[in-house]
Amino acid sequence: MSIKYAILAILAERDMHGYELKSNFDDKVGEFWSLNFGQIYSTLDRMEKEELVTHGRETQERRPDRKIFSITAQGRQELNEWLTTPVNKVRALRDEFFIKLVFMDKRDPGPLLDLITKQKALYLKQMSKLTQQKMALKKGADNPDALTSELLIDAGLFHTEADIKWLTLCEAKIRAAGNQPEKK
Repeated sequence: MSIKYAILAILAERDMHGYELKSNFDDKVGEFWSLNFGQIYSTLDRMEKEELVTHGRETQERRPDRKIFSITAQGRQELNEWLTTPVNKVRALRDEFFIKLVFMDKRDPGPLLDLITKQKALYLKQMSKLTQQKMALKKGADNPDALTSELLIDAGLFHTEADIKWLTLCEAKIRAAGNQPEKK
């Protein structure tokens, strides 16, 4: 996803400066996608050139003026088109673990099996964290973003569960190929 559309969606709610944009983004999807300030400001610069956003200045005492960004009519139109268009690309399977799997020594499956065990433990920890977040979200259900936040957490839980199942399959196939006994 281009962060351009996330920024446009946030600015469609209200005008903001860069730090507010980052904070708002982090509140909505920070658990699943991290942005740094450089990404935000370089994207805002490009979007201004494309006439999707504009900015005004806000005077601050003892600090430089701050840019307050606004979405333009053209930006709203592009955002609406993006929001109503299905995603054609299936999620890419780019994961650091996949690269490790490709390059680990296949003649000695022990280290790879140990890595799989450790990776599964990390995923289980992530599932626990997401479950706790979901429970906390249910307690504060008056938040207008509660439904979308819950849906994102659900997606995270499903993806993590799928990763654990895939690692379990990898472990079983590696053990079978190397005649390794199953760990108890």
